[in-house]
Amino acid sequence: MSVTYYQLNRSTSSIPATAGSTSYTDGFYGVPGTMEFLIWRLELTLGGTVARTTSVAALISQFKLVVDGDILYDWSAGSAPEQDTTAMGNWNYFLNTIGGRSLEVPAVNTGTSVDCYMAIPVGAILGGQTPRFEITYGFADANLVLGASATVVSGASTYWARFNSSAERQTRVVSGTSFQHTANQTEQVVVRVPSMPGYVLDAVLVQNDSFADQYGADGIRALALSQFSMPIDMHRWASDELGNSIMVSNPTATTDHQSAQVFKTKMPGVLRIPLYGLKAGDLTLMVNSSATTTRFYHPIMTRAIGGTKERRPVQTVYAPGNPQAAIMSGTEVTQ
Repeated sequence: MSVTYYQLNRSTSSIPATAGSTSYTDGFYGVPGTMEFLIWRLELTLGGTVARTTSVAALISQFKLVVDGDILYDWSAGSAPEQDTTAMGNWNYFLNTIGGRSLEVPAVNTGTSVDCYMAIPVGAILGGQTPRFEITYGFADANLVLGASATVVSGASTYWARFNSSAERQTRVVSGTSFQHTANQTEQVVVRVPSMPGYVLDAVLVQNDSFADQYGADGIRALALSQFSMPIDMHRWASDELGNSIMVSNPTATTDHQSAQVFKTKMPGVLRIPLYGLKAGDLTLMVNSSATTTRFYHPIMTRAIGGTKERRPVQTVYAPGNPQAAIMSGTEVTQ
């Protein structure tokens, strides 16, 4: 087993702005190996009157990862963060519930330095001499979480690869299915899931178009899971969110950086439903909505891989990368 890190690309222009939403495309070449994580580091130097309320990762509105023409991630947020929100953000929630890690160096709310690390589970075996990366990503207006009078003076967006020959699963997040719900109705939602050899459906990410749940008492029934409607908080129990498992960067009104992180039991408007390695195919849900709203349903899929062998010094700690196990870690089926 070997774990190594490789810096792939660094840009000082592809960063959030305080003049509205922005989007970028970074293209670069990598190196071969079994890439367990794509690690995205976002550094910012702030100016003006800073009043940070949550992690800067809450600003991320879209993320599309293409490697050698193969789309591995095609994710978009259901909504932009609310002004001065203390919620962790859709992207943070998403990564932290599928075996990734979105963590920010704790800082006081008036701090002018931001340093955020986002580990994106990939599990791809990169072949050839120079695998090609194309990454498209977007940010909401940075003032939404930095304070209305803050400015972004400078910064950098850096991509690293963590190679791990013991990685066990490849992760793929396909385009979401949108559905316009009617208030006080239970409606059938068919989430489109492409048929891909070897992949199973481990979870579905449900995002509302606002930071509110807006579900009725019957919640969501996944036909493959239950014959009965399941309350939303029961789904949060199944994914262990009720166990205070969501860590949030919350620098609001803090006077020391040690108190700038808290734990919460849910992310309003966003829900991950574990599906326990369901056979890949279109997923049917019965959704009871209490409001007229639009929700977005992203399938999260994984498959087994075999790590490549490399001639490197042998490390003695076995660290298998397995996003499927991470998704299931809050349930009773953990192996």
